[in-house]
Amino acid sequence: MARLFAFLTVLAWAGSSMAFMPAPTCRGMATRANMRPLTVMLGVSDDVRSIILKNSGDDPKVAEYLGSHGDDAAEFTELGFDSLDMVEFSMALQSQFGLADLAEEDLAKFKTVKDVVDHIESEKK
Repeated sequence: MARLFAFLTVLAWAGSSMAFMPAPTCRGMATRANMRPLTVMLGVSDDVRSIILKNSGDDPKVAEYLGSHGDDAAEFTELGFDSLDMVEFSMALQSQFGLADLAEEDLAKFKTVKDVVDHIESEKK
């Protein structure tokens, strides 16, 4: 019985001192500074996808395709983009992101949404 009383006394003392212990620190956790590039990339991706939808006349098939494919898998040929669509798309990109005129060679390199996002990210640096 004495041992139980001693144990409960120590336990009560330890519990009461926990209120005075400092809060744990979280080293190595993500901060706004190291999360920013991902946020910027997602913003660009969302903007590019929005431009694609506008250029397609908000076609539900395009919206469904974009929703079911990631940036690296969403191909412009599958979206039905022809050369005229790509020119209109590039003009919208230039307007939205303040890009210089895109050459036909650059447009030909854009096979997926990721290609466009990567190009915009490299131009913004």
